[in-house]
Amino acid sequence: MLLARNAAACENQSSCPPNKGRFDFFRIAGVEVFLHWSWFVVAAGNYGTRPSLPLTGLGSAEYLALFLIVILHEFGHALACRQVGGRADKIVLWPLGGLAFVEPPPRASAMLWSIAAGPLVNVALLPLLRF
Repeated sequence: MLLARNAAACENQSSCPPNKGRFDFFRIAGVEVFLHWSWFVVAAGNYGTRPSLPLTGLGSAEYLALFLIVILHEFGHALACRQVGGRADKIVLWPLGGLAFVEPPPRASAMLWSIAAGPLVNVALLPLLRF
C-alpha cells in the first residue's frame, strides 16, 4: 500500500506516520522499516491455528515468506519514488500488509511509477514462488 504525504504538513508532525505503537525493525538504503505493535498480536494469535501445517517448520516458513514478500512490495514503492526524484524514508508493517510513506514529485508519471512498482515486484517474484 502506498501513502503519499505532504512534506510541508509533515514538518509540524500533523500528517506524519505516528511514532507511537511501532518498533524499529531495520534500516536499509535510507529507508527505515518499522513493525506496528499489532503485528506481534496477530502473529501470536495465528501461530499454530492451521492444522494442516505443523507449529514449527512449514507454518513458520509460510508466515516469514509472506512477511518478506510484503517488505519487498513496499520497497518497490519506496525505491521507485526515489528513482523519479521523490522522497521515501519510512515503511510501516502491520498485520494487513505495509505502508510505504512516499512523496513523489508532482508529475503524473512519477506518481504512476511509484504506485505501480509495488505490484510489479510481486509480478517479478511470481516465477520464483511457483512450485
